[in-house]
Amino acid sequence: MASRRGVGLLLAAALLVLAAPIQASHASSQGTWQWIGPHGNGLVLIDASGQQTTHEIWQRFERGEGSAAQPDRIMPTGGPASMWYQLSLPAVIVPTSRVLAVPHPGMNRVELYRPSEESNWHAEYSGDSIAVARWPLHYLHPAFEFVQQPGEIRPTYLRVQHSHPINVRWTLWSMRDFQESSKRWHLLLGAYLGLVGLVILLCVVNAYTWRDSIHSYYAAYVAVIAVGQMSLTGLAGEYFWPRNPWWNDAASNVLPMAGAALGHLFMRELVVERGAPWASRLMLAMAAVGSVLGLCFVFIGRDPVFAFSGPYYIASFIVYLGVAHWYAWRIPRVGLWILAGIVAVLAGSVFPILRNMQLVPLSFWTQYGAQIGAAVEIPLLLIALYLRSRERRDNQVRVGALSRVDPLTGAANHRVMLARLEHLLHHQQRDPEAGVVLRVRIGNIQEIRAEYGLQVAQTALVHAGACVTHVVREGDTVARHRDGDFVVILEGHFTRDQVAEIGQRLIARGLAPSDILPPGTVLQLKVAVAATPFQAQGVALLLQTLEAAVSELAARPGKALRFVV
Repeated sequence: MASRRGVGLLLAAALLVLAAPIQASHASSQGTWQWIGPHGNGLVLIDASGQQTTHEIWQRFERGEGSAAQPDRIMPTGGPASMWYQLSLPAVIVPTSRVLAVPHPGMNRVELYRPSEESNWHAEYSGDSIAVARWPLHYLHPAFEFVQQPGEIRPTYLRVQHSHPINVRWTLWSMRDFQESSKRWHLLLGAYLGLVGLVILLCVVNAYTWRDSIHSYYAAYVAVIAVGQMSLTGLAGEYFWPRNPWWNDAASNVLPMAGAALGHLFMRELVVERGAPWASRLMLAMAAVGSVLGLCFVFIGRDPVFAFSGPYYIASFIVYLGVAHWYAWRIPRVGLWILAGIVAVLAGSVFPILRNMQLVPLSFWTQYGAQIGAAVEIPLLLIALYLRSRERRDNQVRVGALSRVDPLTGAANHRVMLARLEHLLHHQQRDPEAGVVLRVRIGNIQEIRAEYGLQVAQTALVHAGACVTHVVREGDTVARHRDGDFVVILEGHFTRDQVAEIGQRLIARGLAPSDILPPGTVLQLKVAVAATPFQAQGVALLLQTLEAAVSELAARPGKALRFVV
């Protein structure tokens, strides 16, 4: 029950995480910021060499070479090429603090050129090629703070370089609105990290409690995916590695790739016990490919390898869905939750992948769809893992019980019987008067089988076990010998009369009519008793002595109880 409540809390936390970006987006639509560019407030031109100076760019704009900036247009960045934007800022009547931001974490280099009294232009630099600690504003993505003066005539220039084609948007804020937006987004991302931390802690506890390694795989997967998402949103660069520009640029490719590889290992751990070697091998192969691509990002660089990442992610999606669908078909109670989680994260991740493949423009969903999908996936997979581990534990309990219990009668099996007898004989070395052993046989079992068949004979054995169990006390041992007899081990001290009464009650219960047996059929139980102190030394001799006694009783129809001297 506690685990279910924990999963419920995680689901509620995920819903709060999902609500935060919606609220932030709604607040944005109410005028806390504005887009610049779509309506003639910005011009753009391309510097194919990437070497032109600000003065040369200014001359080109003066000659009318610039075209209207379109935020949804994919710009041909990549290689040395750079995009220059000439921005016409809204006029102000008093000096106004502004923040101009390029809301694209991972942009290689962004430069802002503002009019300056001392020189032609005042330049500030940001982007992944520069340590976040050296950015003008330490933020999730490139942002520049400046004071706009009344009557500004000269334009502001924005220069953008990136490793592959991308669409470029910029936003203009008042300082107050920017700070409020920053608080909202940091709260959102902090809530996401808190959810991830709680999930990892829960997975570690579950791995230990359930003795199920799949929770460890899921914890590693969630941790890597979360840090990768923080890298993609810019939070990791701001707080985790603000002085390492190389890793800040590489992490946004390496960590998602490592997360995808761990996802395949997690799925393999899920299906490996289901007798599907093809699925296991496929997952291992996909994990190996992802690991190789991740290492290539580290040692070769982004540009030569980036083109392979999109196809790999799409292939991973297909494999995830295929294996999850197969698993849901085999084990729907668990598999449907797995399938729902996979669908959620894939639905969210497809937007940034399509953007990286230049198929869709930059938008809220291309920037944060993966985080939203992961926030939905986490509680769904936790529920699935809880159900799987509980089912696995129940199976282990059943298997363990089969190793101790006779499957037909429910009595302890022969191995348990031997262990209990060894314990009793060892205890009698300290207390010779403690314990009694009875051996019980159905004297007419062969007649019942001959007249009614094997099924009724087995029913008679079950009824005999019930008779014995109802007579003995809780804590005493009722076991079935491998030859079919029942062996009863009574703990404590008994007089001869007390043991005789127990035997007689047992015989009488067998002679009582039973609804599970054919009409008129009763059990003729034969009971041999070995009371302390035992004359036979050792378990084997004790059982042989009782077996000889109960066999003699079975051969004498008029006698049903005998004490072994």
